[in-house]
Amino acid sequence: MVPSRTTIYLHCIVGIGIYLFVEGLTQFRPANVQEFFAYFALALLGATLRVKIPRLRANVSTSFAFILIGIANFSLGEAIVIACGATIVQCLWRRRPKRAARQVWFNTSATIIGVSVAYNPAHVGLSQGLIQVPEILPVAAFLYFVANTGMVSGMIALTEDKPFQAVWRNLTQEVIAYYLVGGFIATLIIVATRLWTWQTGILILPLLYLSYRFYRTHLLRRTQAIRGV
Repeated sequence: MVPSRTTIYLHCIVGIGIYLFVEGLTQFRPANVQEFFAYFALALLGATLRVKIPRLRANVSTSFAFILIGIANFSLGEAIVIACGATIVQCLWRRRPKRAARQVWFNTSATIIGVSVAYNPAHVGLSQGLIQVPEILPVAAFLYFVANTGMVSGMIALTEDKPFQAVWRNLTQEVIAYYLVGGFIATLIIVATRLWTWQTGILILPLLYLSYRFYRTHLLRRTQAIRGV
């Protein structure tokens, strides 16, 4: 039996993701174990703050900000572990594990690929100090955003038999503002960490929760308007 295009696409993404995960673990070099575990735990907590995107089989959480922080402040292996943990929690939170297995494999692999794509360009500039932060972090965020939304849109397009361009356009329009706000807050945290201490950066995290509450309210109103409630 010939596998469907969706199955082939899924296996390709998962295969690449597993390879990059193993490769990334060889570069797991925690400079500050306490800082790593603190942000890892916060990323898992932030992944529970998710909202469903109207008219699309996708959801978004605050984990993007933690992934960007991981890319900027940690080794590649640490960034991948933080991203994987947050993605798995986001997929499984208040869902039946059996139904979410395929989604977990795909989304986690897509996240690993996105982190790998964004990591090296970011660290080439960030290694030069704070002066490069305004230019480099937007590049890292852009690379991760395009890679991740592109792969997710590809899966949705294949699953629902819709044009990729239309799916990707709808997805990016729904989440771009949330990603921009999350990226800005992550930048503040990264700068605070490098100027002072990593504990100072954590003090900025309540802004991330406020952005989640605002975006959640906005999407709930959108959903109600679409349903004519």
